[in-house]
Amino acid sequence: MSKMTPVNLSVGDVHAAAGLASDVEMPVAPEAAELDNWAQEAYSLDVSAAASLGFPVGSITAGAQRDALMFGSSRWKDVVSGEHSYRFGVALRALVVVSDIKGSGALTLPIVAAKVELEGARASAQLLVRGYKGSDLGGLLPTWQSFGVDSYAQYMSAVSDLQKTIMGDTGNIQPELLATTVLSPNVPTSGEAIGSVYGLHAIAEGATLAHAIDKLEIDDHDIADAVKALYQNRVGEDDRAVPTQQQRQDALDELHGFHLSRSWFKSPGVR
Repeated sequence: MSKMTPVNLSVGDVHAAAGLASDVEMPVAPEAAELDNWAQEAYSLDVSAAASLGFPVGSITAGAQRDALMFGSSRWKDVVSGEHSYRFGVALRALVVVSDIKGSGALTLPIVAAKVELEGARASAQLLVRGYKGSDLGGLLPTWQSFGVDSYAQYMSAVSDLQKTIMGDTGNIQPELLATTVLSPNVPTSGEAIGSVYGLHAIAEGATLAHAIDKLEIDDHDIADAVKALYQNRVGEDDRAVPTQQQRQDALDELHGFHLSRSWFKSPGVR
């Protein structure tokens, strides 16, 4: 099952980004009066993903760890066309790009603002309006670019004023694509998920593919196929190839400390 992914692209651009054929059925956008769903939005993306979805996050610097936080409100309706769903509507979104954040945990706008002020984090922010053609928003948009405690307060005030103007002005709403399943990865089956974890653990233990499959002890094609696919991608086609030390470390890092309840990967005779 695919989930909705926020985009800042047209339907045509989404189809092109997904590599769909030009003759794929195009959805018909609803009228403004049909937008009968309202929502508060909150998304957290790395900047590479945000850029691929059309959001203006600036240049992508290799090796730099940056996150994009997106918050806002929307009025929308979903349209099903072919195999995919498309969310059309009007949206007011705040896009905050954050770097040099210390510590871990979920980020919120107040936390980001405080970290900018107190811990030397860096953040830039902008408001995005999509699906509205009115010409009276200029005086309501905030002028700040850097993000801190003061600009956060300005944001809250600006959002309140913009929401009142945009969401209730049906005559100037021209629904645009806000999200779609076209660019969303499919959720793996349980067998694929189990096989991926098992395969990573096997690689981390230094087991060959042949040994990992032999010790699987579960007659499930989805799990076995996932293990084989992982090995072919990480270790190679030879089912007797032993993972290198770097491949073992990469697999261990990807497990994030997760361990299977028992080890199937010890060689015969090893206790």
